[in-house]
Amino acid sequence: MPRLDLRERPALPTSVQDLVVNARGRLLLAGILRLAVTLLGLAAVLSAILVGIARFVVIPWAEPFALALWAASLIVALILALIRRASPAKAALAVDRRLGGFDRVSTALELSSRVDHSIDERRQLADAEAWSTGRSLDGFGTVWPRRPLPQLVAVALAATLVMALVPSSADVAFARRQAEMQLIENEIERLEETAAEAPEEVRATLERLLEELAQAEGLEQAITALGEARQELAEQADPAELARRTALSGLEQRLAQQPLSNGETAAEQLRDLANRLSGASAAEMIAAAAELSARAADFAGIDQELSDALAAAASALQTAAGDRSLAGEASEALEAAASELERSGEEATDASRRGEAQAQVRDAQERLADAQPGQGEGQGQGQGQGQGQGQGQGQGQGQGQGQGQGQGQGQGQGQGQGQGTGGGGGGGGQGAGGSSGAGSSGGGTGSGSVGSGSGDHDPARDPERSQVFDPIEAGLGDEVRVEVTGGNTPGEPIGTVTGQGIENLALQSYVDRYADYRDSALDSLDRMVIPQNLAELVRQYFTELEP
Repeated sequence: MPRLDLRERPALPTSVQDLVVNARGRLLLAGILRLAVTLLGLAAVLSAILVGIARFVVIPWAEPFALALWAASLIVALILALIRRASPAKAALAVDRRLGGFDRVSTALELSSRVDHSIDERRQLADAEAWSTGRSLDGFGTVWPRRPLPQLVAVALAATLVMALVPSSADVAFARRQAEMQLIENEIERLEETAAEAPEEVRATLERLLEELAQAEGLEQAITALGEARQELAEQADPAELARRTALSGLEQRLAQQPLSNGETAAEQLRDLANRLSGASAAEMIAAAAELSARAADFAGIDQELSDALAAAASALQTAAGDRSLAGEASEALEAAASELERSGEEATDASRRGEAQAQVRDAQERLADAQPGQGEGQGQGQGQGQGQGQGQGQGQGQGQGQGQGQGQGQGQGQGQGQGTGGGGGGGGQGAGGSSGAGSSGGGTGSGSVGSGSGDHDPARDPERSQVFDPIEAGLGDEVRVEVTGGNTPGEPIGTVTGQGIENLALQSYVDRYADYRDSALDSLDRMVIPQNLAELVRQYFTELEP
């Protein structure tokens, strides 16, 4: 036996140290798994309850919250296990207890921390080294938690996943809500572009509308907000705006055809006339005064300020034509009229933009209304219950070149030959649909007769088969003009001209034409400024005509 050196401090045997280190790792892993299963089980139960409720009540954050709860439980388990990790002394005690070391490992660990050792203590260290050499942790115990906790946790997790993945009524409602919010977001983007170019008053209305749309919880609230905005925009409009725009357009066209002076617009012409008024003749001033006076009458009661400015300019020109010393006052009146004309044009432009904004709001409301659940089903039911209606119409026209003229129009459809006769200052004609007209210069009388035609008057007929007279895609026929000279006897025929008509292609599908005219009319309602009661009357009219 080797002799022990009492002066040498024995270290902890390597085999004992390795056994303690491995035991600490095993205990740490077992602690992590035990805590993870326990906390994950609690999280699985809570998430299963939450996801189960979300199958009947829309809870958008149910599934993400469940996943976050699972991840949080695992992280907490790892942190707690590291905090509560077994010390080397506890690991040594566990080895002695589980592997039958009879305190060899724990005693050797304790003795290794001392400076002086007795012979018995050295023998205990040697005995611990001999016992731990080649020993494994077999029999130390499994790291996996005992049953049935892992199985219950697996069941809770599986139940949560099934409820989260299998669609439910709440999932369908949530998906529909998401789709609705996306539709509202699309309309918000369109209206933001419209608001950027709108007049200040209209922009303020659209900005309030955008805020309401952003806070809307569904299509119904968004449609209500759009309807209120449409009403507000309609109330902002001037009932005389359409008449003013028409008068302004007429003024521009008139002065473009018969200019008062140089300039591309009416205002430019007025200013150019004011600048060169000192060199204008009295006749030019009088002609310009007459033109401005007529245009002032056009704006009377529509834009009174512009009407007064034009009338003042006309009066000043009339006065300056007789007294050239007053040409300066006339120039100032023309400048004022040009400014009023520009002001009125800017207001008309703003009104046009207001109409465009109102049309955009209307289109947005219609798109959201069409996207509402059940909208298509309601339309189908209405079409199935509607009554069929048929209508036929024909038109004939005759014309002769002379002092007499007649024409007739009749219900029905048909096309025939056109014939015109005339003589001695009289004329007669016959056209499509059997209508005819005749005139006589000798007797000074004219007459017209309505020919016969055929049409669809069967109220039980399918509306899709009904046709209406709409000469959009084809003409009515050719017009024949007959050159005649007067004779000695009034009414004496001296010539005959016969013309061949064309096939009547002006009958169109009632259903197709109804949709086109309805869309055009409703679009015009929002772009024109008319009283609200008249707008509702037009809408009701097309509603009653719906096939």
